Amino acid sequence: MPALVITASQVKYISGPVEGAARAGEAITEGMYVTKSSSDGKWYKADCDAASADKAGKTRGGIAVGGAAGADALFAVALPTAIVTLGAAATPVAGTPYFIADANGGLAPLADLQAGDVATLAAIGVGGNQVQVLNTYHAGAVVPA
Repeated sequence: MPALVITASQVKYISGPVEGAARAGEAITEGMYVTKSSSDGKWYKADCDAASADKAGKTRGGIAVGGAAGADALFAVALPTAIVTLGAAATPVAGTPYFIADANGGLAPLADLQAGDVATLAAIGVGGNQVQVLNTYHAGAVVPA
Protein backbone atom coordinates (compact mmCIF):
# COMPACT_ATOMS: atom_id res chain seq x y z
CA MET A 1 0.00 0.00 0.00
CA PRO A 2 1.69 3.25 -1.11
CA ALA A 3 1.82 6.64 0.58
CA LEU A 4 -1.44 8.59 0.53
CA VAL A 5 -1.86 10.84 -2.52
CA ILE A 6 -3.57 13.90 -1.09
CA THR A 7 -5.33 16.50 -3.26
CA ALA A 8 -5.41 19.82 -1.38
CA SER A 9 -8.84 20.80 -2.73
CA GLN A 10 -10.36 17.61 -1.23
CA VAL A 11 -9.02 18.16 2.29
CA LYS A 12 -11.81 19.06 4.73
CA TYR A 13 -11.74 19.57 8.47
CA ILE A 14 -14.60 17.55 10.03
CA SER A 15 -14.34 17.81 13.82
CA GLY A 16 -12.04 18.03 16.82
CA PRO A 17 -9.39 20.43 18.08
CA VAL A 18 -7.75 22.86 15.70
CA GLU A 19 -5.10 25.56 16.00
CA GLY A 20 -6.52 28.34 13.86
CA ALA A 21 -3.55 30.71 13.87
CA ALA A 22 -0.56 28.43 13.36
CA ARG A 23 2.51 30.29 12.04
CA ALA A 24 4.24 28.54 9.13
CA GLY A 25 8.00 28.15 8.91
CA GLU A 26 7.73 27.39 5.17
CA ALA A 27 5.10 27.01 2.42
CA ILE A 28 2.53 24.40 3.45
CA THR A 29 -0.31 22.80 1.47
CA GLU A 30 -3.63 21.55 2.86
CA GLY A 31 -3.42 17.88 3.83
CA MET A 32 0.27 17.90 4.73
CA TYR A 33 1.31 16.49 8.09
CA VAL A 34 3.13 19.25 9.96
CA THR A 35 5.06 19.49 13.23
CA LYS A 36 5.71 22.44 15.52
CA SER A 37 9.34 23.40 16.02
CA SER A 38 10.47 23.48 19.62
CA SER A 39 13.03 26.16 18.75
CA ASP A 40 11.00 28.84 16.93
CA GLY A 41 7.37 27.75 17.51
CA LYS A 42 6.63 27.64 13.77
CA TRP A 43 5.10 24.72 11.90
CA TYR A 44 7.05 22.75 9.26
CA LYS A 45 6.37 19.83 6.92
CA ALA A 46 7.09 16.56 8.72
CA ASP A 47 9.72 14.24 7.22
CA CYS A 48 10.72 10.77 8.42
CA ASP A 49 14.22 11.27 6.96
CA ALA A 50 14.81 14.54 8.78
CA ALA A 51 17.88 15.00 10.95
CA SER A 52 15.73 17.32 13.08
CA ALA A 53 13.76 15.46 15.77
CA ASP A 54 11.06 18.15 15.43
CA LYS A 55 10.48 17.42 11.73
CA ALA A 56 10.58 13.67 12.37
CA GLY A 57 7.61 14.07 14.70
CA LYS A 58 9.05 14.27 18.19
CA THR A 59 7.02 17.43 18.89
CA ARG A 60 3.37 18.41 18.50
CA GLY A 61 1.93 17.52 15.11
CA GLY A 62 -1.23 17.73 13.04
CA ILE A 63 -2.70 17.92 9.55
CA ALA A 64 -2.83 21.27 7.75
CA VAL A 65 -6.45 22.13 6.99
CA GLY A 66 -5.46 25.47 5.51
CA GLY A 67 -2.50 26.39 3.37
CA ALA A 68 0.37 28.79 3.99
CA ALA A 69 2.00 30.56 1.04
CA GLY A 70 5.32 30.87 2.85
CA ALA A 71 7.14 31.48 6.11
CA ASP A 72 5.24 33.45 8.75
CA ALA A 73 1.87 33.00 7.03
CA LEU A 74 -0.96 31.91 9.33
CA PHE A 75 -2.90 28.72 8.63
CA ALA A 76 -5.04 26.13 10.46
CA VAL A 77 -3.84 22.77 11.82
CA ALA A 78 -6.12 19.88 12.88
CA LEU A 79 -4.67 18.59 16.14
CA PRO A 80 -4.74 15.14 17.78
CA THR A 81 -8.21 13.52 17.94
CA ALA A 82 -9.46 15.68 15.05
CA ILE A 83 -11.08 14.00 12.04
CA VAL A 84 -10.00 15.18 8.58
CA THR A 85 -11.22 14.13 5.13
CA LEU A 86 -8.21 13.59 2.86
CA GLY A 87 -10.33 12.89 -0.21
CA ALA A 88 -11.03 10.20 -2.76
CA ALA A 89 -7.54 10.36 -4.28
CA ALA A 90 -5.97 9.52 -0.91
CA THR A 91 -8.40 6.73 0.05
CA PRO A 92 -7.08 6.07 3.57
CA VAL A 93 -8.16 2.61 4.73
CA ALA A 94 -10.17 2.29 7.95
CA GLY A 95 -8.06 0.82 10.75
CA THR A 96 -4.76 1.39 8.94
CA PRO A 97 -2.14 3.33 10.91
CA TYR A 98 -0.31 6.02 8.94
CA PHE A 99 3.20 7.25 9.67
CA ILE A 100 5.17 10.36 8.73
CA ALA A 101 6.40 9.59 5.20
CA ASP A 102 9.54 10.22 3.12
CA ALA A 103 7.78 12.94 1.15
CA ASN A 104 7.75 16.17 3.15
CA GLY A 105 4.35 16.43 4.84
CA GLY A 106 3.23 13.02 3.59
CA LEU A 107 1.56 10.10 5.34
CA ALA A 108 2.21 6.45 4.54
CA PRO A 109 1.56 2.97 5.96
CA LEU A 110 4.50 1.40 7.78
CA ALA A 111 5.26 -0.91 4.84
CA ASP A 112 6.02 2.15 2.68
CA LEU A 113 8.87 3.36 4.92
CA GLN A 114 12.44 2.55 3.90
CA ALA A 115 15.51 1.43 5.82
CA GLY A 116 16.78 4.28 7.99
CA ASP A 117 13.42 6.11 8.17
CA VAL A 118 12.16 7.17 11.59
CA ALA A 119 8.82 5.40 12.22
CA THR A 120 6.50 8.01 13.74
CA LEU A 121 2.80 7.11 14.07
CA ALA A 122 0.69 10.13 13.08
CA ALA A 123 -2.88 9.15 12.05
CA ILE A 124 -5.26 6.25 11.59
CA GLY A 125 -7.80 5.66 8.82
CA VAL A 126 -11.40 5.85 10.06
CA GLY A 127 -13.36 5.25 6.81
CA GLY A 128 -15.08 7.65 4.43
CA ASN A 129 -11.70 8.86 3.07
CA GLN A 130 -10.96 10.24 6.54
CA VAL A 131 -8.22 9.93 9.14
CA GLN A 132 -8.06 10.72 12.82
CA VAL A 133 -5.01 12.70 13.84
CA LEU A 134 -3.14 10.95 16.65
CA ASN A 135 -0.71 12.22 19.23
CA THR A 136 2.53 11.55 17.39
CA TYR A 137 4.30 8.56 18.78
CA HIS A 138 8.02 8.90 18.12
CA ALA A 139 9.90 6.26 20.06
CA GLY A 140 13.10 6.81 18.13
CA ALA A 141 12.54 3.57 16.21
CA VAL A 142 14.31 3.42 12.86
CA VAL A 143 13.26 1.01 10.11
CA PRO A 144 16.02 -1.63 9.89
CA ALA A 145 17.93 -2.38 6.69
